[in-house]
Amino acid sequence: MTSSGVFLRGNVSSITTLLIGLFFFLSIPSQIGISESTDLSGVNSRTMPYLIASAIILLSLYTIVSNIFANRKVETVKSNDEPNEITSYGRVFLAFVAIALWIVIVPYLGFNITTIMLVTTIMIIIGKCRWWQIAIVALALSFPINYLLAAVLKVYLPSGSVFG
Repeated sequence: MTSSGVFLRGNVSSITTLLIGLFFFLSIPSQIGISESTDLSGVNSRTMPYLIASAIILLSLYTIVSNIFANRKVETVKSNDEPNEITSYGRVFLAFVAIALWIVIVPYLGFNITTIMLVTTIMIIIGKCRWWQIAIVALALSFPINYLLAAVLKVYLPSGSVFG
């Protein structure tokens, strides 16, 4: 495989993240308005989005550059005992589908039930988890997050139209 093919294969996610970060950075002025105030402070409603988009861009560039330098180093001899696991983009796609379905289903079934379903689904997609691990993690994430958001931070969470 050519060196450009190796570069692209190793940096697909970083390049995608870089492009998304650039898109967000460039779209901030058209999406977030600035209120007309006489405040002399340089902090406004665009400051945090600019910081986050800049962090995404810089971290993506750092990852790309570090991968380039890592590919230039002499490869050490790898043992044949453990084959390298290839990233399964199908699993990543299924995880995104699960999250998208979670967003759609939350208003109907409520936060707790759908979060348990989401965590269970993601753990099944990841694989190599026993059923009791899945149950413990799903319950241990759902209820404390619900308590934190609803009781402590006073965020409205949907209870689900199916259950009242």
